[in-house]
Amino acid sequence: MESKFEPMICPVCGKYEFVDDTDLEKADPDYEGYSGDQCSYCGWIYDVDQAHNPDSANGNNELSLNEYKEWYKERLKEDPDYNFSEASYEPEPHVCPVCGRHQFSDSFSYETCPVCGWVDDGVMEEEPDKWAANANDLCLNDYKTRYQKLCKTITGYNYSRDQYGK
Repeated sequence: MESKFEPMICPVCGKYEFVDDTDLEKADPDYEGYSGDQCSYCGWIYDVDQAHNPDSANGNNELSLNEYKEWYKERLKEDPDYNFSEASYEPEPHVCPVCGRHQFSDSFSYETCPVCGWVDDGVMEEEPDKWAANANDLCLNDYKTRYQKLCKTITGYNYSRDQYGK
């Protein structure tokens, strides 16, 4: 049985604060309890039982807390600026959500699609009817509509930076 959540500073690196879910998260009908946060600096996954029993392994972490501390010390010897989130990051290429003809190098790349002019913005993709006038002058759905109209009215339409003053 998992123990009750206890706020704490990461016991491995001391750089990350584990805090309880907000009341808003808990009010969500799909809320399934505290899901186990991960320290972005060292990668240790929150485990209150392991924090109280630092030699226990195979809870949320394969290594015991003491073993994890040693592993992290080794990472810091190799790279004093080691950051788990950066070290484990893998780009997520994806196709332009407007024209479907260009692949961006990563989510949130803020690259401009050379075909339709959409500026890659993951927030706008998560909420396609919001966020006009951020990275793009229109929300995603309105931008798609404009692009489709341009393609229908201009034979061989292709985005030009000068067209909308971008």
